[in-house]
Amino acid sequence: MENNNQIFTTERLLTTLIIFILLSGNIFFIVKWKTTDDFSQENYLLKTLMKADADLSKISIDSQKAESYYAEASYSYEDGLYKSVESNCRLARDYYSEESQGYKKIKAELISKEIEDKLINIYIESLDLLSDITNNMYEACEHFESAARYYDKYYNTNVAYDDTSYDMGTAEIDNMNEKIREHDKNVNEYNDKLEEYRIELSKRM
Repeated sequence: MENNNQIFTTERLLTTLIIFILLSGNIFFIVKWKTTDDFSQENYLLKTLMKADADLSKISIDSQKAESYYAEASYSYEDGLYKSVESNCRLARDYYSEESQGYKKIKAELISKEIEDKLINIYIESLDLLSDITNNMYEACEHFESAARYYDKYYNTNVAYDDTSYDMGTAEIDNMNEKIREHDKNVNEYNDKLEEYRIELSKRM
């Protein structure tokens, strides 16, 4: 199993996004030589982004709980407590699922506003990546849970000489690590998207 310290912290991503949104608010208020209609449109855009930001902060609760249960599963795995790995993975998956649905809901609400603005488009693309990142961890937990069942059978029951439980468990850990690699790739793409957001903001100063 790969180093758990490399697992992405969604809460940190949410915090970064919040900072960008607050920065956008400052930029909108210092723009000069705008018409009344321009200011009205920008004010609506700002309120929309702030609402999305508030919803993101609520999702961070599910994120923290998912990460907590995943961490507990990892600790149990190190101690050979495979039943505990299974139960903690199931709980983590429940919260990862809620987190992913939360991102999809915010995305749907942004689309419903019908705002034609590059900042909104980048925000939506960022939400897609956050959902992908969360789904990566959901699937990693599925493989982790399955591996724990195989290892529990191999180490804690009387298996036959030719039993394949250990090999099956190892294969599930390999699948888990593949999902974590996909997760890390999506994290890098998300970071690139944040930089794109920053650049777009700088153009409006």
